[in-house]
Amino acid sequence: MASLFSVKPFAFLKTALALSLLVLSPLGCGESTPGDGSGGALPTGGTGTESGGAPASGGMPGAGGTPTASGGEPGSGGLSSGGSAAGGAGLGGAPAAGGQAPGDGGSASGGEGTGGSPAEPEWLPIWATTMQSLETNKADHVPPTLPNNTLRQFVWPTVSGGKVRLRLSNVKGQTPVDIQKVHIARAKNQTDPQANVGQIDASTSTALTFNGAPNVTIPAGMAVFSDGVDFTLEELKLTAITIQFGANIPANITNHPGSRLTSYFASGDAVAQEAFNGAQTRDRWYFIDALEVMAPADAVAIAVLGDSITDGYGVLNKFARWTDVFSAQLKKDAALASKRSVLNFGMGANMLASDSEFQDAGVKRFERDVLSRSKIKYLIVLEGVNDIEGGAQAQTLTSAYQDIITRATAQGIKVFVSPLTPMNAANAVRTQVNEWIRASEAYSEGVDFDLAIRDPGNPNNMQAPYKNDNLHPSEAGYKAMGESVAVTLFHD
Repeated sequence: MASLFSVKPFAFLKTALALSLLVLSPLGCGESTPGDGSGGALPTGGTGTESGGAPASGGMPGAGGTPTASGGEPGSGGLSSGGSAAGGAGLGGAPAAGGQAPGDGGSASGGEGTGGSPAEPEWLPIWATTMQSLETNKADHVPPTLPNNTLRQFVWPTVSGGKVRLRLSNVKGQTPVDIQKVHIARAKNQTDPQANVGQIDASTSTALTFNGAPNVTIPAGMAVFSDGVDFTLEELKLTAITIQFGANIPANITNHPGSRLTSYFASGDAVAQEAFNGAQTRDRWYFIDALEVMAPADAVAIAVLGDSITDGYGVLNKFARWTDVFSAQLKKDAALASKRSVLNFGMGANMLASDSEFQDAGVKRFERDVLSRSKIKYLIVLEGVNDIEGGAQAQTLTSAYQDIITRATAQGIKVFVSPLTPMNAANAVRTQVNEWIRASEAYSEGVDFDLAIRDPGNPNNMQAPYKNDNLHPSEAGYKAMGESVAVTLFHD
């Protein structure tokens, strides 16, 4: 089918790529340039690939996002997350001075050109989560009244930075969501969420803007980045994001149920308030989707696609998920400490190959969570036990793994698929799946969580200290998993 300009997709791509070589910072085509405003709304649907194929090489790049109700046209950043408009892959960012031009669907990796100047810093995602529809049948998932009220949520950033921006998502909403104000601040106690009890260091509370305005309306099915703001963000330290909502909130609230950190609610405008005394709480995240910092061009992200084992089932208000432990391990390697962020896309109860009432299958949300984001260079996959519990056969899972491997590799992402962890009973499907994984191109003993926690004398079971229940590791098990990952795999 002809494109918008009635030219063949590959011809358009070749022309567009050639034009990108003439400028250092084309806007609306992948990553934004340092200092860009980035408040425009952007589609959250991914890169226009089919579920089983390679990234589309044709199609129009995103042209800057949808105007927001409060701010008019998006800022110069446009589709600054590296995502693309629905229907076509983005063309990637502009090459850094002296660097190589990116290929179709890719992003500028920066680096230093031969004899040239160092590449400019780029936006790096340093915290992110995956989103689903609100489980309205569970009272503890539904937030207290949001219109015109305030919500404070906490995250653990995995890389430090001095300039930050936040992405808010309404991907599951069927109507717009009104945001009146958003502030970012350090937690008063940055290491112990239980002792912190929702407090912030009020002296650090910093307002975020969207195209220069404090408020923004996010259309249904969309996400939006704030403008970049100067703020000292500290890695592995508890950080607060406080939102006052406007009058309009979708019935289907975009959320992540397994935040493993408590969120706090207050009446009216309380964004800069130090403490929310007597606040209602939920152990969920609502609308917050990603946090990014300006980082060296060679800094990249490690994404993790998984289920409740990656999401940290059993952990609450502790830095104790296996990805948390892995993040801390990376800090011990001087070459990686400030150059590798970790993005946890674990989702409790998620299945790799099948949708459920409130969730997209892992193989489907992989498009939104991983392929549509910029700066992801590595992907770890640990998912499939829920499919097996639901009766899936080995071929269903191995086909999904291969699909993910093929599409990620085509986008320049190195994939590590871990064998599934013990289910504390013999299971023929799990055995077949793990045999396939260990024979695949995406296997490394340096990312084998089955080996990390299984009982050597009874490989179908976890070691007793590592077992929470028949599927989930204990905190000791998560620690063993995180420490088992070979950080040297992430040097290249």
